[in-house]
Amino acid sequence: MNQEISVANQLRKNIEKQFGKDIKTATDCDNLVSVILRDCKTNISSQTLRRFFGLIKTTTESSHFTLDLLSKFCGYSNFNEFRNACNNQELELFFGNSEHTNYNFWDRSEQLCKQIIKSPELLVRTHHRLMSFPMARKYFMENHPLRDLLGSVYAQYFSAYLKYNTSNEAKIFAYGFLFQSSFLLQNSEMMDLYYKKVRETELSAEVHVIPAGLKYGVQLLYADSTGNEALFKKYFTEMKKARLLYRNASEKSVCSFESTVLESLIFTNRTKEMKFLIDNNTFQLNNDEDYIPAKRKETHDEVWKILCAVAYQKMGDRKNTERFLNQISLENLGTGWEKYYSLLYYTVYFHSAPLDQKIECISKFKILVDETYFSYYQNYLIEFSKELELLAVGSNKAQA
Repeated sequence: MNQEISVANQLRKNIEKQFGKDIKTATDCDNLVSVILRDCKTNISSQTLRRFFGLIKTTTESSHFTLDLLSKFCGYSNFNEFRNACNNQELELFFGNSEHTNYNFWDRSEQLCKQIIKSPELLVRTHHRLMSFPMARKYFMENHPLRDLLGSVYAQYFSAYLKYNTSNEAKIFAYGFLFQSSFLLQNSEMMDLYYKKVRETELSAEVHVIPAGLKYGVQLLYADSTGNEALFKKYFTEMKKARLLYRNASEKSVCSFESTVLESLIFTNRTKEMKFLIDNNTFQLNNDEDYIPAKRKETHDEVWKILCAVAYQKMGDRKNTERFLNQISLENLGTGWEKYYSLLYYTVYFHSAPLDQKIECISKFKILVDETYFSYYQNYLIEFSKELELLAVGSNKAQA
């Protein structure tokens, strides 16, 4: 249901509760006019109320004046305050009851992710309230980080998350994603800041395998992007030793230590190191988190194929590039992951696509760049356009 329609329906219920009975007739509206005038010292027409309660068919929306007045009648300063209160009540329903099963929290997080993606207004105003719920921090943030929104105000969710969780694992998780956001937005100053935060946070015993891989991925990507070869070699040597300590954890996780490191390294041209991670990847043998649904494993498997396709293309291994490309189905990517990984996919697919599909590929790619604000990919757009122009010239010459 549309968010505004849901809020309006809740306002109708609140008005009826305040009024003391359901509003079903024109007479009810006439009586409500008198009560509103008495309580709010402001007049409203009975016809306006009949439209609001659906007793008169109309295609026009209620005015700000009407919504503000009716909200005041229910005890709120204005309609915006009422709307915010509804959102808070909704969050209470999502995460306020610890008696629900873990799987319900997962489903609720999925639902909230979809609502936030569709509603920029909800995205902006929800994070501070949301992060006060422990279950929201665990399921909504830690298990549902929305990569597609890393170029938006969603990045503030990670800062709000750290207000309530300051463990080493939480710091690596939040600062790691903030670093990735800064990298994709090409903000070098913020990259420096979040790299230092990640570097300074120790891999203590409670740090899960995925944040551990993220820590090394951030450090390697930073060293590469700043051209610090000695630092890169140092981090890669440390990473190779650390991965052995996380092998057992990787066997129980939907995403391995090596795969998490590769997710950052894929933005470099370090083909030798990428090959090491692919050749030595630890695949899942069993699952130690029974609340994680099969769909998430499906998403991670799809991500692995995309990462391998990108890596093998950079290695110049055409056979393996095509092998992984042919296995990829973008429909398997989960909520909030589609745009982020589709961009990576198209950087590979463009070079393999027939001429007519290259045009469509550029169009889709440009839309994704515009929607995510990931300026990192602007150079790819330039490269694709030049390649397309050269192919068009060659095709015209051949026809001539």
